[in-house]
Amino acid sequence: MDELLTIDPDSVGRFLRRWYGTVEGVGDLHLGASPHLPSQLLEWHAMAAQIGSPVTFQDHPVSLRDLAPDSRGMLKFWVESQNGHFWAINLDDDTLQVFSREDGRVEWAGTGETLSHFLLHCTVREAIIGSSSKFTVFVNSSEINEAMDSFERLKFEALASEEPQVKLWCNEDSLVRMAPPPTGYAEPGEQLWMLTFATPSDSSIERYASRFGLEGMTTAEPACSEIPYEPPPF
Repeated sequence: MDELLTIDPDSVGRFLRRWYGTVEGVGDLHLGASPHLPSQLLEWHAMAAQIGSPVTFQDHPVSLRDLAPDSRGMLKFWVESQNGHFWAINLDDDTLQVFSREDGRVEWAGTGETLSHFLLHCTVREAIIGSSSKFTVFVNSSEINEAMDSFERLKFEALASEEPQVKLWCNEDSLVRMAPPPTGYAEPGEQLWMLTFATPSDSSIERYASRFGLEGMTTAEPACSEIPYEPPPF
């Protein structure tokens, strides 16, 4: 997935086509939206609508009709699933840096990502969450290099709503979300990583499942069946 390793203005569109398949064009989705909205945001909504099925499954964008800056010029455009975190841009900022804010707080904090980078980041993250072809495993830190063989880490830092250790990886046909395990999954002194492998629905995930002896397991639930705790969130 070279569009994720060398990011350019067409990376979102290329990734969506790769992950969800060829799509047909739709009408002008910009009608009714403010002419002052950034082109990157309008284009993301247009491309997402062309898929014909959801491309967000947990967090979600603010709909075009509801996009409006506040009194300070901050445009909230992305919302965490539980309304615990929000992301915004300052329309007076030509660089379109993205800021985050936790519910109940007043001030926005910089994320270090531009709007186009953030939209690609979240599109990839949501693709993992919503994949119908995925599994989750828990891997000891001493075995992580072997587990991630053939994968490259993406240049996305964790969202403000995530643990700061969260990382995303890819290879030519699959994605991985790497995160600390939920409380209770690791024994005292044990250092584990929770890895969620995902592929497009028309691709085989078996060759990755076989690394962990999970042949025949193509979704998260069977892969976690031997874990004596609550199922993981991915």
